[in-house]
Amino acid sequence: MQRNLEDLSKRKFDLAIIGGGIQGAATARDAARRGLKVLLVEARDFAGATSSRSSKMIHGGLRYLEQYDFRLVHEARRERRLLLQLAPHLAQPVPFLLPIYEGDPYSSFKIRMGLTVYDLMGNLGRKDLHKMLSPAETLRRVPSLKPEGLRKGAVYFDSETDDARLTLENILDAADHGAVIANYTQVRNLAISTGNGGARVVSAEAEDRLSDRRYEISARYWVNAAGPWVDQVRALLAGYDGSRTVRLTKGTHILLPPVAGPFALFAAILPGKRIFVMPPWHGHALLGTTDTDYDGDPARVRPDLADTEYLLAALNRVLARPLGLSDVVGAFAGLRALAVQPGRSPSENTREYRLHEDPWASNFVSICGGKLTTARALGEKVTDHVLARLGDAPPGSNTYPTRTEPLPGGQTGPFDVYVNYAAWEAARMFDVPYPIAERIVKTYGSRWRAVLDPIREDKSLAAVVPGSTDLLIAEVEFALREEMAVRVEDFVLRRSGLNWYAASALREAAPAVASIFAAHFGWNDTSRSKAIEAFYEEAAKANPAKMVNSEL
Repeated sequence: MQRNLEDLSKRKFDLAIIGGGIQGAATARDAARRGLKVLLVEARDFAGATSSRSSKMIHGGLRYLEQYDFRLVHEARRERRLLLQLAPHLAQPVPFLLPIYEGDPYSSFKIRMGLTVYDLMGNLGRKDLHKMLSPAETLRRVPSLKPEGLRKGAVYFDSETDDARLTLENILDAADHGAVIANYTQVRNLAISTGNGGARVVSAEAEDRLSDRRYEISARYWVNAAGPWVDQVRALLAGYDGSRTVRLTKGTHILLPPVAGPFALFAAILPGKRIFVMPPWHGHALLGTTDTDYDGDPARVRPDLADTEYLLAALNRVLARPLGLSDVVGAFAGLRALAVQPGRSPSENTREYRLHEDPWASNFVSICGGKLTTARALGEKVTDHVLARLGDAPPGSNTYPTRTEPLPGGQTGPFDVYVNYAAWEAARMFDVPYPIAERIVKTYGSRWRAVLDPIREDKSLAAVVPGSTDLLIAEVEFALREEMAVRVEDFVLRRSGLNWYAASALREAAPAVASIFAAHFGWNDTSRSKAIEAFYEEAAKANPAKMVNSEL
């Protein structure tokens, strides 16, 4: 996948998508696979905001059952099952352990009934069914829990994912099926025509934020998938009345030692009915999340001390040995762009997606709300909406290929068997340590050969990136060559996940990655230094490195 902005002005597209988070990516994939001429532009990097700052889970939302949101839970559980088939490297099942203490807002009977319904809505077989546990069994599984007041426990299953890579692989598949894709390309203006068919968007002016060049793009239909910026994009429409379609709520996560082992810990936050979830992540535990209204600049959202103390207090209620600020490896914050639902608290606000059509442009729709888990279904519904409005559907567009066709990297068959075989083959063929080969197979799935093949011609690509324990230079080169990484932070924060499992080494890794980028793009020393500083600035806002921890 190459970045070629000259293509933006050369074609008239059936569909132009503004926004390269998971919703825009899933829509682009579905629409391109169903025969539409698709363009996707993203003002920053793919998954550069909310879609790389989630809880990293593919889940049905057990707590939504209490809100009687059965449709959302059913859809999410179905999508979890589908993703495990279509991208097993991006949807690994994880056991969730829910301890039930005296004073909790839910009884063991209520949990048992809820989990029975949860199982019926989409478990993956007998091994995926929930189990109720005695206090002793609960403590045996997670010994770090506080025994006092523990009444019962429950284990059930959801999945975890690399949210940024899930977004990227949707983008890659869209590009493989003809979509034109560009990151760091911001729509600045929308041109409206008011003919017999009413007001319509006919074209847009898009700015390449790397070169400052501007391009005119034209499309028959437009989808606003800008997430936290969705109302700012709507403001580009002539006639915009200042209304808001999304409510921004801030979600903070903190990175901690792995106090729950392989389990994702799920428990109540008292007082009230909020919960925290703490899944395992690259040898750490990822604790989240807060849920508070946010009215600031979406580009400047970041964790603060109050968020961290709130999450630690919630966790410490159920731990035998409390954790403190010194245990926090780092933190990050993202924004949910929820469909506006007046009169509800942030936690009560629906997570369902809605499509909003403004009267000022009949061929323009905005996506409001939604979850990472249900993005594929959303993309399918948006494409249905677009096809109905266009009226001249291409042949085969009435099929639903994203329900059956794997994502890039998803052609593995039974994943555990594939990983065991492919990791040994990778280690033998390319002379890399088995643990590194195994991680590469788990990260890229069936695409692992494309990452490692260049090592045949250049053995230096098998070297580990300075500052990392297992990240290869070949992966940096692959991101430059195939995944449209153009800035240092694109690779370090999103393509590699390095900010998670080598957080303390970022100051050593970033200059090394910048040198590889400099050689690829022909940067001079000044440009390389600016790239490193830009990375540090981005990392201070978005990743859980020690530089963030120092502010907590």
